[in-house]
Amino acid sequence: MKNIYKKLGIFVFLIASACKLDGDLQNPNQISVSGADVDLIMNGVQLSFADFMHSASGTVDPLVRMQAMTGGYRYQTAYNPSSLDGLWNAAYRGVLINNQTMQPLAASKTLTTHVAVGKILEAYTWLTLVDIFGDVPQAEALKGASGNFNPATTSGSDIYAYAIQLLTDARAQLALTGTAAGAGLTRDIYYGGDRTKWTALANSLELKAWINISMIPSRAAEANAKIATFIDLTTGALQAGVNLVDTQGENFTYKYGAVTVPSGSRHPWYDQYYGNVAGTAGGYWNNYYLHEVFDKWDPTDPTNQSKVTQDPRWRYYFYRQIGSVVSTEANFDPKAIFCGAMPPHYITWGGNVFCVFQPGFFGRDHGDGSGTPPDGAAMTCAGAYPAGGKIDTNPITTKSYNKSAKRGDGANGAGIQPIFMGFFTDYTRAELMARAGQPAIAKTILNTAIANSISAVKAFVTAGGQTVPAAVLPSTSTYQTAVGVLYDAAAKPMDVIGKEYWIALIGNGVEAYNLYRRTSAPRGLQPTLQVSSDVYFRSMVYPAIYANLNSSAVQKDASATNKVFWDNNPDNLN
Repeated sequence: MKNIYKKLGIFVFLIASACKLDGDLQNPNQISVSGADVDLIMNGVQLSFADFMHSASGTVDPLVRMQAMTGGYRYQTAYNPSSLDGLWNAAYRGVLINNQTMQPLAASKTLTTHVAVGKILEAYTWLTLVDIFGDVPQAEALKGASGNFNPATTSGSDIYAYAIQLLTDARAQLALTGTAAGAGLTRDIYYGGDRTKWTALANSLELKAWINISMIPSRAAEANAKIATFIDLTTGALQAGVNLVDTQGENFTYKYGAVTVPSGSRHPWYDQYYGNVAGTAGGYWNNYYLHEVFDKWDPTDPTNQSKVTQDPRWRYYFYRQIGSVVSTEANFDPKAIFCGAMPPHYITWGGNVFCVFQPGFFGRDHGDGSGTPPDGAAMTCAGAYPAGGKIDTNPITTKSYNKSAKRGDGANGAGIQPIFMGFFTDYTRAELMARAGQPAIAKTILNTAIANSISAVKAFVTAGGQTVPAAVLPSTSTYQTAVGVLYDAAAKPMDVIGKEYWIALIGNGVEAYNLYRRTSAPRGLQPTLQVSSDVYFRSMVYPAIYANLNSSAVQKDASATNKVFWDNNPDNLN
């Protein structure tokens, strides 16, 4: 049976690969599916889903200049099929196959919460696979010995429809009460078995799906009618009686731990930046993302970069190991930073950032595939949110600051994977109002979204025992005012809404990637370091494990524009 799933391009867990062969009854070493523990399988599905979403986010967030794209100077060299195998395995092996195993077992025991949660996570996985790859195996996949050993792809549109039906079925299960609902899901790492919160997530995922579908002209009326059942498209308010993920208490996150054993319990970004030896950080943020999260130029005097309005979140998002990018001022190895001359097309772009920038921010530019110098003690690290790292309390005027990150700093890795936060809904409502020609309402909702994002970040970090001193904490109201001025001056309000949503989405590259392809916002992203005529990846090439092992697979032409089915945006994204 394992060979079946190798054809699909996946490898299976032992519990999911157990076949009903006569030998199973006599082999004490073979696990029987019918005797499997439903709670244990559910735990495996939930953990695998967290791994999948972290991998999905990390795969695409370099495309929207969150983390730096360093695997190559061009999209076609930065992404290769084998680098996507882990993401594919996490989806099919970790989530989908094990959920398929769990569903009949849970249904037979009237464990309706298990059934519903499994369907919601499956739907989320299918939606995300389509958003990243486009058409993937679904209708012919996961059928075991009775199915096609080389399943062909299903259209992304059909998979979206299938996912929406899963969400509908899940809500029906969650609506059951009393004995019809059966025993609850007590070992629930996300919502503690709270059926109301799972219903809110199911609603939010369906809304998310219809918003993407609404980009297709022939389906816009259908999609907008569905959207209107969740959000009033004249006021931007939630429809009466509709439950969406829109509060901090409903945040859908995976919570990492801070223990050494078992390994892998900490947030992966924490392990990346906070080594056992101080100054051994690895990996780069995109310089443009660092720059845009740090501040807004004074909109009344955009040429004067000494007038800045800082974003309060930067001190929670990032930790600067140095107070200046000048080695003699911050006393670090001068070999850590070598910038050279700014490329001419960067000067034309006018993005105001190249290589490094003050005060002490050190990431990498988009598509910088050069080697790694001894810069682990100087690069900007992931901070307290969402990585469970260290807050940045160093005043921006203290250029002599130099303190390397090390294991044990901050929250010791007890971060979160922000899969679907309550404030996502606020930014979504602002987008919908901007698209509906209601800029004033959109601005009001955007202001709320910013406040809720900042509040959620602060609350999470404070709960972890860290607080940014008032003396260095930027003002939320001042920041909101600056954004409001930019909004009023913008030719397209969605440009400002999209920029702010992009900033708030740290840790969730999937939603940022969707936002960019759907709205072109944020516009003016940093170009690749080297001038390139290669097309932007509107979807990923297929993983090697699928393209090489499935005879039905046809690898994509990496030089072509491979849009997902809902991507009707004609903009020349870069």
